[in-house]
Amino acid sequence: MANIIQRGRLSKRTLLRGLGVAALAAFEDPLQALAAGTYAAEYPVDPAQTFDAIVVGAGTAGMPLAIHGARRGKILVIEKSGQIGGTLFISGGLMSAAGTRLQARKGIKDTAQLHYDDTMRLAHNKANPPVLRRFVDSAGAAYDWLEDIGFTVRPDHPVTGTSHADFQVARYQQGPDGGRSILRAMLPEFLKAEAAGNLRVLMRTGVVELTKSADGAVTGVIVEDENQKRTQYRSRNVVLTSGGCLMNPAMFERLNYKPLYARRVYPYSMGQGIDLGLSVGGHVSGGDMYITHRGVIMADRNYPAPVFASIASSLDPRYRMPWEIEVNRLGERFVAEDADLDRLERAQTVQPGMSSILVWDQEIYDKAPPLFPAMAKEQQHLAFETQAFYAKGGTLEEVARKLGIPAAALARTVSEYNAGVAAKSDRLGRKHLPLPIAKPPFYAVECLGSSLFGHAGLDIDGDLRVITADRKPIKNLYAAGEVTGGWHNSGDVVVNGCMVTPAITFGRLLGARLLPFA
Repeated sequence: MANIIQRGRLSKRTLLRGLGVAALAAFEDPLQALAAGTYAAEYPVDPAQTFDAIVVGAGTAGMPLAIHGARRGKILVIEKSGQIGGTLFISGGLMSAAGTRLQARKGIKDTAQLHYDDTMRLAHNKANPPVLRRFVDSAGAAYDWLEDIGFTVRPDHPVTGTSHADFQVARYQQGPDGGRSILRAMLPEFLKAEAAGNLRVLMRTGVVELTKSADGAVTGVIVEDENQKRTQYRSRNVVLTSGGCLMNPAMFERLNYKPLYARRVYPYSMGQGIDLGLSVGGHVSGGDMYITHRGVIMADRNYPAPVFASIASSLDPRYRMPWEIEVNRLGERFVAEDADLDRLERAQTVQPGMSSILVWDQEIYDKAPPLFPAMAKEQQHLAFETQAFYAKGGTLEEVARKLGIPAAALARTVSEYNAGVAAKSDRLGRKHLPLPIAKPPFYAVECLGSSLFGHAGLDIDGDLRVITADRKPIKNLYAAGEVTGGWHNSGDVVVNGCMVTPAITFGRLLGARLLPFA
């Protein structure tokens, strides 16, 4: 049955009617089974009609937009993949919102203004003020809506944060199954809206062109299905919610000014929505605010590469103080390893190749808290024998040679650090100086900067309209979600919940009231 669904011979609506919840348990992943399939085989979508909105992408922003928009008018959703949900299948689903019922139940006092001020503080006042204001003013209601439709939160949440920079108030929450917890809540509502008739969905179909009127207003789309058949659809509004470009290395580097080293995201994140916006005069902003994620070890050097392991928490002094040193590909230390996470991320972002190489010795290996808590000792030993980013040697020179960094520079760096440990005074200001690096064998592992989203994306105004370089809105064209980049709501850092929650919030707002329907 799962194979039939994947081939698009059975619609989701038929699946729901014919199988029921008990039968879905037979699927390896019932949620994915529900989200898979194609609507086009069940009904034709008349190209002669005019929709109130065409939504390009059925993911984190597109789903709530379609759910709410279908209550007001006729919506067409166009999805390139074979399933509803987009990156929610792999996302951590981290959210932040103020003034929620969840906070009230736990006695937490919070407001949209506090959320705004806290975010701007973390973002070094570089977030987009009107867009951030639109987000924080409506995020609480969006989160409450998720609870209304069945979303459940981890019992110990909300918290001030679990990664990146912490809020001053507990407004950060996550479902027990990450992004899939959000999808489980929204998917039944999406299917219900489709069954009611105002929502139509084209699966395995991509938008190849935006159509325009003589005055430059967007009037609809031209799509291409999996059989290369092209069709034109008209609409009063088009909304780009098709995600980012983290599977398009050339575009990512062009927009964010940094290479893409890790392949760790949704396979359809190819940046088509960004290209569509640019094709009608849109503008991309935010690339100069890019900052990397830390602690990712690649499987190989064929970039973008799969992730072999992540030790991000081990490199965050809030959870584990550093015993190792970090050097760049020149063999030089570049930051006090016990600095706050923002400084650590910012320092690694500007290193050659966004590389951070951890170096330590056998005594530190034996006495320090685990650097690789998710790996058994046997796995670690095997990694040092077989993996390209791990090195072990009887001398520092041997370790340096294995990783291709200058041996003399590394030896000098370790000697200087050891002198600082002895004097209890580190030249970079590091305070935690437990042991020198002196007892062989020596170890090193190289982490490269990675990304879960790009800071760059289509520029939008406070009404979520796509705008030109001179900040003029393109008539009838809107955007929400990762296609707009991360900087609007997080500036030059990664603020907790700055991607998933705005996508849900803005999708809901556009569908419920911001889009002008007839």
